[in-house]
Amino acid sequence: MWSFLQKTAGEGFLAAREDGRLLGYALFVPSLRAVQRRAFLSGTAFRWALRALTGQYDMQLRGLLRTFQNKVFFLFQGQRYRTRGDAQLLNVAVDPDAQGRGIAKQLLDAGMKAMRALQIPEVRLEVRPWNTAAVALYRNTGWREVGRTRDLEGEWIVMVANP
Repeated sequence: MWSFLQKTAGEGFLAAREDGRLLGYALFVPSLRAVQRRAFLSGTAFRWALRALTGQYDMQLRGLLRTFQNKVFFLFQGQRYRTRGDAQLLNVAVDPDAQGRGIAKQLLDAGMKAMRALQIPEVRLEVRPWNTAAVALYRNTGWREVGRTRDLEGEWIVMVANP
């Protein structure tokens, strides 16, 4: 999946490294619909589903069904709170040993710079309310809450920012 997203996201797939060690990454996509369309039209989504169903991802059937339900649920709610475009910050993560050094902020800044270079007017993200460190980081870097949504696991805060 990561190699597919890396090819699809291009400049929005960012990594922070130090002495060859991965400290963190961020994944911005200029168009979520384009990623979804490419996954289906290329057959990649079907290969992922087949691998999951044949046990190659080490998931139990119940977990697979729940994941599928969440994806369908999110797909139908995906356009809520969108005002301009469908660019998305899909993920940002920093190694726990490297946290507190400003790496996530640097990744966010670099991702927004990449989106600005592509003339993307707005980027959206979803974050769990209990992830208070991430919520604070996003607010401190210009993201604003525009609504809330839910999936089977609970609530998400929907935030947007302008590159």
